[in-house]
Amino acid sequence: MKKVLALCMAALMVLAFAACGAKDEEPAATEPAETQAVAETETLPPDAEELEEDVTEAAQETTEAAEEATEAAAVEETEAAAEETTEEAKKTPETKEEIVEFYKAAAAASDKAGVNTTNVMKLESLDGGGGAVGAFVNLLEPIVKSTLERNSSSDNHITGGYKNLTADDVASATAKDDGKYTTITINLKEQTDGMNGKSKEGHVGHGISVLDGMQQAIDQLNGLDVDASGGTLAIRYNNAKIQVKVDNETGKIVSGTWSYKANVTIDNVKGKIGIIGVTLKGASAVISQTITM
Repeated sequence: MKKVLALCMAALMVLAFAACGAKDEEPAATEPAETQAVAETETLPPDAEELEEDVTEAAQETTEAAEEATEAAAVEETEAAAEETTEEAKKTPETKEEIVEFYKAAAAASDKAGVNTTNVMKLESLDGGGGAVGAFVNLLEPIVKSTLERNSSSDNHITGGYKNLTADDVASATAKDDGKYTTITINLKEQTDGMNGKSKEGHVGHGISVLDGMQQAIDQLNGLDVDASGGTLAIRYNNAKIQVKVDNETGKIVSGTWSYKANVTIDNVKGKIGIIGVTLKGASAVISQTITM
């Protein structure tokens, strides 16, 4: 009986130890969960302060990018406007008004910089008819030629009263641009003056200087006495043309020609050379003037 009781007691003790062993092993089973919790704790997002700094930095970067984009757009717009203005300034003039303004600007720029021009006047014809008047005209011809030669000289400015030139003075006008130069051709309307014409007035006077009064021309005819008080003296300017080449970069005239023909009509004007005197009736003369640069 004692042996049986001893075996039972031993079995109970074994069971008790087995139960305690099971309880001691339970924490080991939960250890991975605790490790996972710690790991999860360590991988949590940054704290509020770090998060705020990141947001502020991102906002600053966004603002800087927006400012750079705005600045780039402004620069692009300015450059586009400048290119448009430059293209507009370089536009080849087309209408009479545009061509006249282009020419006036080029003439003013050239005058300011300084120019050198040469004026040549020639007697194309002198007609007095036959008889005594014809003989008198033959004597007059060398005097006229000599006077024109004396008045053919150089100058240092652009001819004419171009500051007052308008499209109304122009019969036709063209402009051709070859990329480097713009060639302007202006054909002026005819102009007729009497004894008191002004050099820079009228259609031709605005573009090319004309005779400053008939009396001035008469006074220069050495050896000839003229009395026009009872007659008429008139001068008609035609074929008046301006042709200039303008440098597109500087806006200045680099070469040019200004020309016209002066048609003089004389009627009932008394003339005297030495002791020979006649009354000129229906006499005429054609004088050409060409200014080059």
